[in-house]
Amino acid sequence: MSVPWIGDKWWVSPFNFVDEIRRNFRIPEEVIFHDVTLRDGEQTPCVVFTMEEKVEIAKALDEIGVQRIEGGMPIVSEDDMKAIKTMVKEGLRAKIFGFARLVKGDIDAVIQSEAQGVICEGPIGVPKLKQYGWSKEELYNKIITTIDYAKSHGLYTVFFGVDMTRADLKFLLDLLTYLDKETKVDGFAIVDTYGCSTPEGFGYLVKSIADRVKKPLEVHTHNDFGLAVINTIYGILNGAKVAHVSVNGIGERCGNAAFEEVALALRLLYGIPLKIKFEKLYELSKLVEKLSGFKVAKNKPVIGDYAFTRESGISVAGWLKYNLGSEAYLPELVGNFHNVKLGKKSGRHSVEWKLRELGLEATEEEVSEIVQHIKDLSIKKKNCIDDEELIHIYKMIKMKQHKK
Repeated sequence: MSVPWIGDKWWVSPFNFVDEIRRNFRIPEEVIFHDVTLRDGEQTPCVVFTMEEKVEIAKALDEIGVQRIEGGMPIVSEDDMKAIKTMVKEGLRAKIFGFARLVKGDIDAVIQSEAQGVICEGPIGVPKLKQYGWSKEELYNKIITTIDYAKSHGLYTVFFGVDMTRADLKFLLDLLTYLDKETKVDGFAIVDTYGCSTPEGFGYLVKSIADRVKKPLEVHTHNDFGLAVINTIYGILNGAKVAHVSVNGIGERCGNAAFEEVALALRLLYGIPLKIKFEKLYELSKLVEKLSGFKVAKNKPVIGDYAFTRESGISVAGWLKYNLGSEAYLPELVGNFHNVKLGKKSGRHSVEWKLRELGLEATEEEVSEIVQHIKDLSIKKKNCIDDEELIHIYKMIKMKQHKK
């Protein structure tokens, strides 16, 4: 009998699916991914995408199954304006959004870009309102005016509450309830702008809002405490249906919720069906890494080059017998790959695997000698050895054996 924690390419914990844990989940029928790589991701310090690069990334996002793409902030850049126009003309399945403040000129720029939707940001957190110096009445008026104007021009309109996890809850609920009933707003983005909420706290906030409003909820999280991914997941489990994500987790300060991590966790750890081509995740990651110039950590989950790489001889020995005995999912599920590095911790199984990969043959005696040379060289250089160095060692051992 099939079970949700085991698939052809994965085997995760059965405890994830215990009824006692899952009975209070509010999982939507469909999870919608709203990608912010081209706007929030570009706010990563020193990252700039050209118009052509934005369009290329948008096409890749569309191909992988992302339903919504935030193309940029057209009021800020003529390139963003052109990029959004081009994305729309490409006829992608994904809906293209612009980003705007509560300013008429910002909305006019989104309208001019021909985007299909707009994310309207306004300050909500107590510290952020203090920073802006706005009264609550002034905030109400700006939000209502902006929403009405955007909707009158046919834009799918989402109100995006900046610093929402530091808001006064009563004021927040009263505001969103009013907007839900008295305006034509299409949805609300619940935002942990400074990544300062716990998963439990964020889940509580989303659930509290879901209990009060009827419009769809979206979640947008930042990674200042390393919790962006789990906070996004807690938002989905507590009533949100749209996850704002960024490829490779790029974004301002510590970044946003990583698309690849959120998607894979929802699918494998929570058993939520998703219309995502998981096998293209690694390819998408590499594209964004190349065009952004922002390097991904080698051991980054899902798409890191070391995510499925081993050096330890003991680890390799077990993994060779049965891959899923040594990992929760196979790399081909996400388009990644297995690899073995040779170094201080390597054993004969590691060397044999690497020799086979390189099309080289060696006797047991030669393998043992190669292992020792690898360990010595690795310790000397304080690093793993590369294929060229292995081939050099291999040839040296072969020549030595030949002379005997």
